[in-house]
Amino acid sequence: MKSAVLALCAALLAPYQCATSKNERPLEDTAPKALWILSERFQKEGDGKARETTLQQIVEQYPGSRYAQRARSELGLPEPEGKEAKRNEAERAEAGEDFESDE
Repeated sequence: MKSAVLALCAALLAPYQCATSKNERPLEDTAPKALWILSERFQKEGDGKARETTLQQIVEQYPGSRYAQRARSELGLPEPEGKEAKRNEAERAEAGEDFESDE
């Protein structure tokens, strides 16, 4: 009986343990950032094809991320149009994203 009560308490407290504050950067930024860093490494190693593939992956898989904006610029692709572009712009402004060097 004790173990059932403890399990129930743990389950009820789990959402509070996983909560994040509004000022924390979302974890979704981790994957595109890692890919961006990888693309920079490919560039330093002179592997342009791998860099291009990695940048394309950022654009396709994380189109709303700030790294996708940079990747599109590096690839010479146009910015998205319509609702998505406005939403992406609003998200970047809300997050206060000024591009800093990630190296």
